[in-house]
Amino acid sequence: MYHVMLVDDEQNILNALRRCLALIDATQIDGDAIVVETFISPEAALARGEERDFDLVLSDYRMPSMNGVEFLTRFMRLQPDVPRVIVSAYADREAIIAAVNETNLSRFIQKPWNDDELRATVTAVLGGKGKTRTSASQGEMRSLEQECPGITHVERDEDGGIVIDLEDDQEAFE
Repeated sequence: MYHVMLVDDEQNILNALRRCLALIDATQIDGDAIVVETFISPEAALARGEERDFDLVLSDYRMPSMNGVEFLTRFMRLQPDVPRVIVSAYADREAIIAAVNETNLSRFIQKPWNDDELRATVTAVLGGKGKTRTSASQGEMRSLEQECPGITHVERDEDGGIVIDLEDDQEAFE
């Protein structure tokens, strides 16, 4: 089962996104269903991110209490390997560059979105991600990371594939 978080300060946008994602064919993402949780408040979404692991986070860019880059930067500290997407009508080039650079965005989707393109993006991100999560809790992951810094970090390419640096591996064997 894939857990997707949607964050937007407008309930009607959250409802539209939820309806759109409900039509994703589970056979395109390993046969697993998508469970969507919506949040009007980025603060509430961050609190939920401390309790549950998510497989994808979609956030609006312009929100009253904090913008999408601030939210995703803070969420990235909680769950660094979760793909992040901004969905926004605000398409300022500088904002997009900042979002990509600061939060390692998987995608930027402009409002109004095309439903088919949004579903294709979510399917590609989740399908490319595979089921990489273990049953380890966030607390267990933090403990592992404290014991062996870097052990829980997996470097991924833009489609979710794992990046393996063979040069570093060769040095370890020599």
